[in-house]
Amino acid sequence: ATAGAIDVPEARLDAVRISTPPVIDGDVQGDPVWASVPAVSEFWQVQPDEGRPASERTDLRVAFTDTTLYVGVVLHDRDPKSIVVSDSRRDTPLDETDSFQMIFDTYRDRLNGFVFGTNPAGLEYDGQVTNEGQGGGGLGGGQSQQAGAGAGFNLNWDGAWEVRTAITDIGWTAEF
Repeated sequence: ATAGAIDVPEARLDAVRISTPPVIDGDVQGDPVWASVPAVSEFWQVQPDEGRPASERTDLRVAFTDTTLYVGVVLHDRDPKSIVVSDSRRDTPLDETDSFQMIFDTYRDRLNGFVFGTNPAGLEYDGQVTNEGQGGGGLGGGQSQQAGAGAGFNLNWDGAWEVRTAITDIGWTAEF
């Protein structure tokens, strides 16, 4: 363990094989495909209080077909009128807006992977993480666009994916 590190329990999420994909329109709660996929709702803060339980509930579901991975997320907010939406240009930093971000450890080495994120406006934010992001500006925002992955985070990496979001009376939702 590293000095100052906070032990956060790991949650397990099993992706569910589906035969019919969800409609990617931001409506997670109204899509019957998502109703058949179990959600994980136990999350911890990174900022402002690292290691503490999330202040609002988040329900995350992951499903797949033979060719596509789908992620549906419901981000609850006690006061949906207070949801912060800033910019919606691709790869705009997510530090001044409500956001949801995830890292896929596709190499299964806990060092390298790909980050995908969005905000309530449906911004597409993605990048490549190397060496646990060491040497870069971290995730979420404020990074300079690196010419390669040597700095730990390569914001110039752009994957082929889409996201749709919706602000609702209980918070906001996103479908990747």
